[in-house]
Amino acid sequence: MSFAFGVAAALLLLFIPGWLIGRALGLPTHSAAVTAPALTYGLVGLCIVAFGSIGIPWNSLSAGFALVGAVIIARLLWRWLRPKRQAEQTPSQNRAALVAVTFGVALGMALIFYAFLRGLTHWQSIPSTWDSMWHGNTIRYILDTGQASSTRMGDLRNVETHATLYYPSAFHGLAAVLCQLTGAAPTTSYTLYAVAGSLLFPLGSAALAWQMLRGRTTRTFQAGAAATAAALSASFSALPYVEFHVSAIPNLMSFALVGPALLAITSVVADRSRIPAAILAFTGVASVHTSGAIVVVVFVAAWWVLAPLSRYPGTKSKDKHRLGSGFTPLAVAGVGSLVLLYPQLRTLMQLSEIIAGHQFTTPWGKKRALLDALTQHTRHLADYPVQSALLGLALIGAVVLIVKRVYWPVAVWLLLVIAIVHSSKPFGGFVGHAVALFSDAFYSDPRRLSAIVCLLLAPAAGIGLFALAAAALATLRRARKTRADSRWALVAAAIVLAAICGFSARHYFLPHKYLVGAKYDQVMVGPKKLDAFAYLATLPGAKTTTIGDGNVDGSGWMYAVAGLHPLWTHYDFPQQQGPGYHRYIFWAYADDADTDRRVTEAVHALNIRYVMTSTPVVQGFKVPDGLRSLDISRSWRKQYDNGAAQIYEWVGDRKPDAEGDK
Repeated sequence: MSFAFGVAAALLLLFIPGWLIGRALGLPTHSAAVTAPALTYGLVGLCIVAFGSIGIPWNSLSAGFALVGAVIIARLLWRWLRPKRQAEQTPSQNRAALVAVTFGVALGMALIFYAFLRGLTHWQSIPSTWDSMWHGNTIRYILDTGQASSTRMGDLRNVETHATLYYPSAFHGLAAVLCQLTGAAPTTSYTLYAVAGSLLFPLGSAALAWQMLRGRTTRTFQAGAAATAAALSASFSALPYVEFHVSAIPNLMSFALVGPALLAITSVVADRSRIPAAILAFTGVASVHTSGAIVVVVFVAAWWVLAPLSRYPGTKSKDKHRLGSGFTPLAVAGVGSLVLLYPQLRTLMQLSEIIAGHQFTTPWGKKRALLDALTQHTRHLADYPVQSALLGLALIGAVVLIVKRVYWPVAVWLLLVIAIVHSSKPFGGFVGHAVALFSDAFYSDPRRLSAIVCLLLAPAAGIGLFALAAAALATLRRARKTRADSRWALVAAAIVLAAICGFSARHYFLPHKYLVGAKYDQVMVGPKKLDAFAYLATLPGAKTTTIGDGNVDGSGWMYAVAGLHPLWTHYDFPQQQGPGYHRYIFWAYADDADTDRRVTEAVHALNIRYVMTSTPVVQGFKVPDGLRSLDISRSWRKQYDNGAAQIYEWVGDRKPDAEGDK
């Protein structure tokens, strides 16, 4: 399977189900296409939890039946809720706007795809990133068991205790279906959907720019700015390149869905028949990653709260008959979403302390933290030059928005800047506690918060660049004192803007190429470690027992790659929730089995027969204490050693009783 074919298959599986549901809900063709990925994940998110609770396996067959049922239910809802009068539209004007935005989105996607095509030269290799192991193993777990519920992920991660763990798994559920339909390996499917999610950012940027300018400008300016934002989004480093680099893929995908979900939710104010689509779209974002859902809530809340300030003096609200200018339909959509997400939220609340416990503070002062927040130069982004030109365009776009009395993007940006400063250098007292309520939802991570800022910067920069182009075009017309055909002028402007966006993407191409390909370096899991996986899989009982392994050496990939069952399915630590007593004993004292009966008990309790140790380990970490001296232990016999990986078999039951703990 070629890279292009795999990405195309992933995109089709992402768009087609959602588009069918959107059309069944009465959405216009283009609106259904925009919201399709969010609707697809909404269906997946609902079904994996429901199926998991009643024992129905999640696979391509059950997913197909779920899609048919969803389309039927959606059509029935549309017949019940459809408005009596359809809004009048101007076909020619809408068609031109649609063509312009489609061109911008296609250009942005092409520019991003080119960076991935050149950067991911080893796209079917095992990535060396922290979270990628978990994502690959989760996809394999769904394929093996049919259990894809996000509330049951403890069965995979907490090997000993099976303690409750919530992890949003809609991303993995759809990737598992791709594996079954195309024959792709779990690791390959993970990479393909990571790329597919990255390609959605032009669509999301266009949707956000469209929403920001809705009802504030002419349709031509609105469409042109949205198209420019889509094409220019390929130049920003924070999204998608840095998020891809650190393997925060569900987070990346959820951020890509924010714009389409925002359009779907805000549209319910004018058309109550859109409520089911809004509920399903928001459910999709939340089922991919809760961070994206929180961003949607913040954007919608800011848009609605600041709406009264956005009205021009002397104008009357068209929604005067509605409570709070659309409060009722928004509230209905919100309550409906909470009802559908309740099983996930109930489990998530049990882990809130773990999420809030992360810290990424810096040694600099608050002034430096503020400067970094303003210039998008936070963690990971600080390794590259400031994107000054893009920030300048975003500033111009912000001025345009303020002139047009669109205040909510600026207000959210200010909130995010404060949160970034706090996460880098925490405030004290009441202010610190108040800001932490928001920043902790994103692990108090400046990188994640900067990614949200990028969601606002990309459409703002597109608005700014198109405003400059419109001003230049108007100046040229006045200077020539002619009334040239406006269509040709717009075509010429589109060509110039496309060239500028292409040049911008080319200017930042090298760092972006590095970011997407750097971790596909075969360092943590290279050919020798793969050979060790293959050899281990041939040993008697290897696939029916637990394989003792290290937690920071990448050996946990043996599950996704070879179907073996490692003690650690994620880069994890015994101190975190769920690992269990025996797993900790093995991690710390396995090489003391000759003298420590606790190791023998742990080996029996965990059903361990083989142990695999390997190098290297993740930078900054070390080999677990219990795996350092297996060579000198009489309880472990070396079976295999290729220089990068060693395999030992448990023989402790064949020797006399341990002498140290009698």
